[in-house]
Amino acid sequence: MNKLTIRRILAPTDFSDHSCQALSYARTFAERWDADLHLLNVIEPTVFPTEAGLTPMGMINLDSELSVAAERAMSELLKRDELQGLRTTTAIAHGRASSAIIDYARVHEIDLIVIATHGRTGLEHFIFGSTAERVVRESPCPVLTVRPRREP
Repeated sequence: MNKLTIRRILAPTDFSDHSCQALSYARTFAERWDADLHLLNVIEPTVFPTEAGLTPMGMINLDSELSVAAERAMSELLKRDELQGLRTTTAIAHGRASSAIIDYARVHEIDLIVIATHGRTGLEHFIFGSTAERVVRESPCPVLTVRPRREP
């Protein structure tokens, strides 16, 4: 039987409490296997419909503002005590979250993805879909999904 080797772990993050919870799992696995930990934030396109079908001029800089905010949040995330001592790589991607995560995993030969689910159900799940679900279906490697903690 072949020994399981995990060299690169991808932990997508939207900087929410749920993704930080998943990050703690990713950190544990990175420590266990002495693996590199990749942190990825995806900025999804935002559409602003108007009567003319155009984006208002004030929204033109939104993408660059979101990028700057993501870089700042990623820097803060890297300062967390639980990430100290790990080999980390960070990236910001643009596009549909599930596609960007899958593409990143392929390009960087990721061995394991650890991703939070937001626990949406019913109409909310139908409308927003599930990034984690799409990643599980299309990932080139195993995926560990971490559900949000339920309050008693």
